[in-house]
Amino acid sequence: MKKVMNMLTAAALLTGTLLSGLAAPAGALAANAAAAPAGCQADDHGLKLAAMKDTGSAHVQAIQFLGANIGRAAGNGFMIGTSDGGCHWQSIYNTGKLSFNQMQFLTNSVGYVLAKTSAEKQNTLLKTTNGGTSYAWVPTGQYGFDRIQFLNENVGYGFTRQFTFKTTNGGKNWTKVTTPPNTRYVQFISQDKAWAIIVKAAGGYEVMKTVDGGKSWVNSLAVQSSVNYGGAIYGTDSSDVWVVLYGSSGMSQTSYSVFHTSDAGAHWKQVISNTTAGGGPAPGPEVAAGKLPGPAGRPTDMAVIGHSAAYMAAGTGALDQVQFGRSVDDGKTWKNLPSGVPGYEAKLSFVSPSSGYMAVTSDSHSGVYKTINNGTKWTKLFGLPDSN
Repeated sequence: MKKVMNMLTAAALLTGTLLSGLAAPAGALAANAAAAPAGCQADDHGLKLAAMKDTGSAHVQAIQFLGANIGRAAGNGFMIGTSDGGCHWQSIYNTGKLSFNQMQFLTNSVGYVLAKTSAEKQNTLLKTTNGGTSYAWVPTGQYGFDRIQFLNENVGYGFTRQFTFKTTNGGKNWTKVTTPPNTRYVQFISQDKAWAIIVKAAGGYEVMKTVDGGKSWVNSLAVQSSVNYGGAIYGTDSSDVWVVLYGSSGMSQTSYSVFHTSDAGAHWKQVISNTTAGGGPAPGPEVAAGKLPGPAGRPTDMAVIGHSAAYMAAGTGALDQVQFGRSVDDGKTWKNLPSGVPGYEAKLSFVSPSSGYMAVTSDSHSGVYKTINNGTKWTKLFGLPDSN
């Protein structure tokens, strides 16, 4: 494939305070969100988190846990970390110069992030080798990636709305990956196996897959829809995949569907069909109202653990609780649960089928929560100063 971008010599840009103590990764609504465990704090732990002047109050925008205890949360101007499962947090980066939109740490030291230096600029790709204290610029040519996915320190992918790029040397060079026309989302499981969402000119979606790194693509699922605003793909195994497809939005309501395959696309099951009055029909076959409900609002993230558990966070400004749902039997059944967590947007990071973390990413009530029982109950671990 033709090289489309070359990397310039990377240099460390920014420094912050080194996070110490991290090691290599070895009923009712109100009742569902619990207080922090004894001996743990649920406030901002005395950290004075800087916020970007043009992005409003400080709030979390990304979360990632490498294991049960080691994790990070980052937002507009800061990155914090914990080495004891969220009981205590420390500042890693706190200069306010970077607004972190995504982070992917491969080890406790090495990671890649997408960040902005101001709201009007495109994302910049950065690499850290000291846990997030300082960063080296990874040039991506004219493109600002919307999302990244690294399989290891050398092999990674950068995604824009329409294009997919690949590096095999840690960002020194990038090549464009061939994807079907009108591709809107791609998820690589390995260098050979990937899935893609394609919007059809006449309406509707196709979900396609490749087993040769993008040299050829085959259709696996066709979904009828009067509109096609895109979607997302989740999964850690090429045979077990979850696909979210969006319908329309209106009156603070979003229509969407979720499809799942456990046999590499040989068979698909519609797990959620969320038709709404404001957003109209959900993509896919007509389903009786309320028969396959998902969390209310617009899905903001999913977390999938192997072939067993899948979790979804959703929300809308019209509701004062993060909406949450789950399947703990690989899509056979789906259940929506009251989270008890204030806010209307969230990101998820699960480390086992039962244990995971939720970062509330809305401007208000931003903070981090933890569950140890499949999302049945959430415990507040960290709250920003303006959180309630």
